Amino acid sequence: MLKRIVVYLLLLSLTFQCLGNLGVLTWFGLNRDLIARVLCENRNKPEMHCNGQCVLMKKLKKLQDDRHDKKEARINKIEVLVILPAFSGLLSLIPNILSPVFTPYSGLYNYLYIPQFLLPPKLS
Repeated sequence: MLKRIVVYLLLLSLTFQCLGNLGVLTWFGLNRDLIARVLCENRNKPEMHCNGQCVLMKKLKKLQDDRHDKKEARINKIEVLVILPAFSGLLSLIPNILSPVFTPYSGLYNYLYIPQFLLPPKLS
């Protein structure tokens, strides 16, 4: 029973996350006349034919920025804790783990770095 509740809550949260833009577009479609008359920045300039689309673009941009900020906040909070053991027997294993590994395939390719090809052409 508890698993079903968790599954339904996760599905509901994923659905709402995906439908954020659809909610803004629905709000704009239902209130288009009010937005054009009251909220539009260009309501005094009828030759621009904005009809409230400036408000729609601002709302969509704000929604996108909020999602981007939340994603950055999650990414920036990742921390790694490294604990080195104090036992002398385990410390002797660490250099063996970090030592370079040579495979039989290490000499089967050549790499030639030529930085001149990566420069833009010179204008004379």
